[in-house]
Amino acid sequence: MAAPPNDQARPGVEKVTAANRRRSLPVRKKVLFSFIVTAAFFVAVELLLAALGVRPLSSSEDPFVGFTSRSPLFEEVQTSDGQTRLRTVETKLQWFNRQEFPFKKEKNDYRIFCLGGSTTYGRPYNDGTSFCGWLREYLKAADSKHDWQVINAGGISYASYRVASLMDELIEYEPDLFIIYSGHNEFLERRTYSQMMATPRALRETAAILSRSRVYSSVHSLLSDSGSGQSQSSSGTYVLPEEVDAILDGSVGPDDYQRDDEQRSQTIQHYRFNLARMIELAQSVGARVILVNPAANERHMSPFKSQHKDGLKPEDVTRWKKLIAQATTHQESGEFEEALISLDQAIVIDPLYADTHFQRGEVLFELNRYSEAKQAFQRAMDEDVCPLRILSEMRPVITEVASQHDVPVVDFQELLESKTKTGIIGDEWFLDHVHPTIEGYRELGLSLFDELQSQGIVAPESQWTDAARQQVNAKVIEGIDERAHGVALRNLGKVLSWARKYEEAGRLAQLATTKLSDDAEVHCMAGYDFERKGQLDLAKKSYQKAIQVRPNYAQAHYNLGHVHRKSEEWELAAQSYQRAIDSDPHYPGAHYNLGLLYQKANRLDLAAECFETSTSVNEKHPGSWEQLGNVRLNQGRIDEALRHLELAIQLEPNLASAHNSLGIAFAQRGQMQKAVASFERALTISPQFDAATQNLERARQMLK
Repeated sequence: MAAPPNDQARPGVEKVTAANRRRSLPVRKKVLFSFIVTAAFFVAVELLLAALGVRPLSSSEDPFVGFTSRSPLFEEVQTSDGQTRLRTVETKLQWFNRQEFPFKKEKNDYRIFCLGGSTTYGRPYNDGTSFCGWLREYLKAADSKHDWQVINAGGISYASYRVASLMDELIEYEPDLFIIYSGHNEFLERRTYSQMMATPRALRETAAILSRSRVYSSVHSLLSDSGSGQSQSSSGTYVLPEEVDAILDGSVGPDDYQRDDEQRSQTIQHYRFNLARMIELAQSVGARVILVNPAANERHMSPFKSQHKDGLKPEDVTRWKKLIAQATTHQESGEFEEALISLDQAIVIDPLYADTHFQRGEVLFELNRYSEAKQAFQRAMDEDVCPLRILSEMRPVITEVASQHDVPVVDFQELLESKTKTGIIGDEWFLDHVHPTIEGYRELGLSLFDELQSQGIVAPESQWTDAARQQVNAKVIEGIDERAHGVALRNLGKVLSWARKYEEAGRLAQLATTKLSDDAEVHCMAGYDFERKGQLDLAKKSYQKAIQVRPNYAQAHYNLGHVHRKSEEWELAAQSYQRAIDSDPHYPGAHYNLGLLYQKANRLDLAAECFETSTSVNEKHPGSWEQLGNVRLNQGRIDEALRHLELAIQLEPNLASAHNSLGIAFAQRGQMQKAVASFERALTISPQFDAATQNLERARQMLK
């Protein structure tokens, strides 16, 4: 029988095994080696895809929003000398300045695109006095070695996601530099991130990282094409119309806004994404980027909408209102320390009401406590439920994204602070909440010029002196059309008035009158500003100037009638209302107010005629039905009075005076139970309604 095998019978076995152990790699090194090989493979594929022109998903698709369609901003046109140029599409001129530049870029051309919203556009003016216009003139005067093409691509009401989408087109036009001023419009359009919020945060962040890879983007594109048969955006995006559909444009002003902290957080995240996306788009074609930290009016623009915090008890609201009233009285009397005490107590009750912080900033400013005042003004902007100015938490996003991508930032906010004695920016630099004065635009244009010089992009020649710069300044200012300037101020004032920013609108109207002496609308706006301030004689003069310019201007006649009423000039008031009606038989409120005057003069038939006409002009006006009911009540036409008063209450259930009149009508018909119920309802609505209290007591006595 053969002996069983053993190592001693095979002397080479032990040596071979030991050698194998020495050559075998540890598991840790095997994993590392595999990782390196895999990574090298994907890097090679990534480089190959880059060479083939494949773009990362993050630069071609926004995971937050999509658009119903995208039409180009510029189109090719042939000039009379046979050149091909790019010109702003005619249908886009509602949102953009008219711009034109050569299709083919020559060797010495340097092409700069300025991007952003209405501040980039140059509102309320246009490209000529925008920061783009100022920069263009400075560059041309300082460096003749280049053909400086500074193209203003700022879109009115454009937020960062629309700007990023626009850059998809602009990178095809051989850009050298993008200047991006964005941040004020992020909350202007209604959109939702509900689908994105349903995705776990870790998964969202992983997808965001992968979306910057061309490999992932290629796989994503293949899967999308095979799954639907056509290219589509990432699921969960909120689709917006091709052009801006601002919340404010489809509402009655800021009232449509409500506090939503989750929406706010997602909007800021979206802003961060778009800043990074824009930089990556620019860098994908070798273009440089300069980000601008936007500036805003802190001191002379109160919040657009304030809202109490949730869960505030009625007694807390009552206490808060009392403190605000006390603070306002102290402030108007110059007792600023006392006003501050009341405001601080009000803020303890409700720290989220934006207007309280703004008022506190005004008081602190008067006390020369400027650093605290600045903090209060900024808090007012941050608590604004209708945030049409960049939030404080968005500013670090700009610097962080710029740092991550090695991009310079021109800090416009800091620039204006340094040029303001108190460090608090107001109407010395701004016409409204975000649109600078012409001088403000110039300062930004000059600051951008200095940044280009520091980067070596522009090399000023010997002729570039302070005198040369002053010549540029004079040239731009002389080129301003004063009438167009006045129209711009007037239109901006109208927008602010619509947003119920009456004080700011009035300031612009008064300024516009110096440039548009023959504009009836401007004089009417100025008159309303005087009237609001209680300066009735000046208001009359302004309205009369408006009427001199436009004799059939119904609004001016109507407003003049109001001033005469306030001055107790009853006959003149009636004449003005009648002239408003003669100018426009359907002018809102004119028939109603004329009816009130006839009612006061006990000319009941004429009053009834006016109220009836008023209801035919606007059948939804509860006041007209109420006063028509009151006239019929005084004429003893009780059945008619009841019908009209009940209709008024149907339109406005909380009209205490109508309930009181209805009670009187029921009492005159002997229906005392209904009369008591009506008087009680009037007092429920308005507990201090003395007439209703007396009527209720009499009605109850008659029931006994």
